[in-house]
Amino acid sequence: MTVERGMIGPVQLAWTVAAPDSGETVARFGESQRLRHAAMDPARAARFATGRSLLAEVLSALTPIDGIRLSSTCEQCGGDHGRPHVLGDRLGVSVSYAGDMVVAAAARLDRVTAIGVDIERVTSSEGATLTELAALFAPQPPPTLREWTLIEAAVKADGRGLRVPVSEVGLDEGHLVLPGGFAVRMPGRTAPIEAAPAPGPAGFAVSVAVVPAADAPR
Repeated sequence: MTVERGMIGPVQLAWTVAAPDSGETVARFGESQRLRHAAMDPARAARFATGRSLLAEVLSALTPIDGIRLSSTCEQCGGDHGRPHVLGDRLGVSVSYAGDMVVAAAARLDRVTAIGVDIERVTSSEGATLTELAALFAPQPPPTLREWTLIEAAVKADGRGLRVPVSEVGLDEGHLVLPGGFAVRMPGRTAPIEAAPAPGPAGFAVSVAVVPAADAPR
């Protein structure tokens, strides 16, 4: 498995194509992760294991990962199917999938308090309008592919997921910790979120979002 790496601001990224895994890397992050992996069909298990392998890559750039465990407890229902959280250190992580391509991101929770990452395959151009999302965003125009990845990453960093009406999410110029970032306007939220295009594999658009720490330079 060939892993490529990138970085934007305080966020470490890694990406690769999903491949089958025995579960050894998954198991190092704890029994709950091993059990999730074991219950999945082969294609999903490969993506899941690859995501955890990439998290090991990006986390190792920030801290020794021996003893670090992951939790996938859903913040809404308590089930073991939520986004990953690091146990044992102040680190934020996020994983995204586009077909068999997997990207993972991690940052220390000092300049930022949460992160999200999104990846989408580019079929024509990053500036192409996603007309298939017109009904979701009406009466506003639908976003471009790049704008959609920024919105999706921001929603992940926010933590409310599908409870956020994405049609009400807006992007403004200006950044604090992500070069080339946008300030994200999000309903029901006063704390700022910032999103920016990020390094990623050819043929895909990757965006990262963070919640800047309260003492981030302004």
